[in-house]
Formats: sequence, C-alpha cells, structure tokens
Amino acid sequence: MVREEYSVSLKSIVEEQGLTVLHAAKDFDSARVYTADVNRPALQLAGFYDYFDPKRLQLIGRVENTFLESLDAEQRREALERFMRFDISALILCHDTQPMPELMELAEKYDRNLLSTKEDTSTFMADLISMLRNAMAPRVTLHGVLVEIYGEGVLIMGDSGVGKSETALEPVSYTHLRA
Repeated sequence: MVREEYSVSLKSIVEEQGLTVLHAAKDFDSARVYTADVNRPALQLAGFYDYFDPKRLQLIGRVENTFLESLDAEQRREALERFMRFDISALILCHDTQPMPELMELAEKYDRNLLSTKEDTSTFMADLISMLRNAMAPRVTLHGVLVEIYGEGVLIMGDSGVGKSETALEPVSYTHLRA
C-alpha cells in the first residue's frame, strides 16, 4: 500500500482558526502545510538556526515579540531579515499583536504569508496542533457492506466491484422469505 502524504491548505487553516491575513503571499490560495508541528522562533530570532524547519507554521507570541522590542532598530531588522529569508509556510502573530513595520516590509519583500490571531499563544498553539493532527491523520479506505442478520451485524469486505452488495442481499432475502 502506498502511503500518501497528507496536508491541509493554508487557506482552510486561516478560515477554521479565524485568522486575520496581514499579508497574503502569491501562493496563499494554493499553499499547503505538510506537518502538524509548529515552531516558536525565539531561538531563530536570537540567531540560532540549527535544526530549524521553515516548513512548520511559525508563531510569534509575547516572548518573541518582547525580545524583538528589546533590540535596537538595526538589530531587530537584522534578526527579522535573517528569519524572513527562509521559505516559511506562514508566520502567525498571537495576542492580536500589531506587526512591526519592519515585519510588514519584509513579508512583502520576501512574499511571506503573515497572519494574526487574537488568541493567546499557548491556547492557539494547542488548538492549531490538534486541528493539524486531525487533518493529517493517517487513514485507510476500505470497501465493505454491513448488514444485520438475525440481530447480528455482519461485515463483508472486499475490493470494489467484487459483489459484496449482492452477496449481502442473499442472507437478507433468505431471512425475509422465512419470516
């Protein structure tokens, strides 16, 4: 059996989570997220990029925002520029934080999806991960027919088109003839 890679569209995440679009990249309508993991880029904003996965949704909460506000204008721009150069799926600002002017400029410059939520970071992150895991959960499709015969459930499984329905009708019709 070939395992498909499941994904969810960024647009459906925006709709389901009630996000505000601050900047829609050119790929916004077709962008897909392939991992249920998210990242809070505090370490990246401080310059540490080992093991950084830009394909995760990126969340900026109060901690990251406060760190950025503590930097002087040149340091903040440098930290944000280094981060926004990566091909991130989307950056989501929590707590209804207004984006810093540098962030808006860089989202446009690098054509990155920039979103916002009113939710606090921990609550939003938990809800988002839950939604992503459900949307990307492995699944199996089986063909079958379920019938009740003398109060018992009988499941007949098989490939599509092999006659499961016809087979299920035989005992059902037999039980009705005897009644």
